[in-house]
Amino acid sequence: MAAKLFYTPTSCGAASYIAAVRGGLVGSKVQPCEADIRSHKIVTGPDAGRSFYDVNPKGNVPALVLPDGTLLNENAPVLQWIADQAPDCKLAPAWGTSERYLLQAKLSYLGTEVHAAFRPLFNPATKGETRDAVIADLKTKLKYVAEHELAGGRKYLVGDDFTVADSYLYVMLGWPQYVGVDLAEFPALVAYRDRIGALDFVKRAHEEMAAASK
Repeated sequence: MAAKLFYTPTSCGAASYIAAVRGGLVGSKVQPCEADIRSHKIVTGPDAGRSFYDVNPKGNVPALVLPDGTLLNENAPVLQWIADQAPDCKLAPAWGTSERYLLQAKLSYLGTEVHAAFRPLFNPATKGETRDAVIADLKTKLKYVAEHELAGGRKYLVGDDFTVADSYLYVMLGWPQYVGVDLAEFPALVAYRDRIGALDFVKRAHEEMAAASK
């Protein structure tokens, strides 16, 4: 029995879908189910038409329902569960290694700092000087990622392989176009986003999500 992954194509939930495609898990260990966050309805999958709140009372994605009924929510645990189902793909370092804790540190920073800095910009009530301050704060986080996490032209956030941390950052780097933030002043981030986006499995994941939305 597969776990049900609830996602939306452009939200952080898409990072989990991309990771599941990279791990070869879609259709075997992971059943993708699209949710509409605005209407809070489930769009695809066996629960289509139901209220998403029936699955996840928080109403946010990603949400992963394991075969035993356990609900995992928030990006870090969902992404790591997906990674652990396909260890040969190196989506996460092995448990107990320094690299695994480094991955968790990256996921924590992406979630609590970068993602959190984006959130107010999706609220139409964030305007004027408040919006300017939010953008300035976001750019501080992006500058840190560009200058430290990707220093020296580093290809990936952890080690020499694409991990779930890259999936998360890549998806978030697609958000500036929706909130009026120009990434041009961070060429390292633009290059990283474009390079990750050109990976075959990333393109395939986007194609699958787009097809499912039709």
